Amino acid sequence: MESRYLLIVTTSEEAALSLRDRKRLRAMKQVQRVAVGRFTRDGFDAVTVEQIAAAADVSPMSVYRWFGTKEALVIWDEFDPPIFDSVTERLSQGHPPLAAVRGTFVSLLDEVYDRERALALARTRLLFREPALMAAAAANVRALRAALTPLFAVHGGLSATTARIAATVSTALLESAIDAWQREEGQRSLAQLISESFDALEHLS
Repeated sequence: MESRYLLIVTTSEEAALSLRDRKRLRAMKQVQRVAVGRFTRDGFDAVTVEQIAAAADVSPMSVYRWFGTKEALVIWDEFDPPIFDSVTERLSQGHPPLAAVRGTFVSLLDEVYDRERALALARTRLLFREPALMAAAAANVRALRAALTPLFAVHGGLSATTARIAATVSTALLESAIDAWQREEGQRSLAQLISESFDALEHLS
């Protein structure tokens, strides 16, 4: 299941893309930079997709074809993630569900948030500030939670109820870490904050 809240592609995966896909990826990144800059300056509701398209020198049709929605201009984070493959692999190796998710988040998400730190910070601030983006991000977190639940049940050997609880806890800890990262202006790595969030849960039990 796709979750645009956590869409990533690692540097090595980007290098393996076709020339056409790399060109599209670069164009999408440029459109996102323009959009985030405009939204930050003028407010999300005050800026139209047509204005963003004109500033980025692409057609509005291209923007909608690439991103689908105005909210995705901020939420999008490059392609479909290897998150679920990584979680599945770790579960199959015998890692407990929360440990599997923690290892996956630390290894994959930190690169994305550190690769273009200024843009990532601007995007994350918008996600926690703009009501429409908060709603869209919440929907994507629900999609991530719904996708993790069967993985925990099938590959982690958990009951349906326990799998849902584990998925809910995992996504909540991720949200907490990302929120802390943007509040601290990215002074510490996302990997460190994710680890701290999962460690804090252990101390509460």
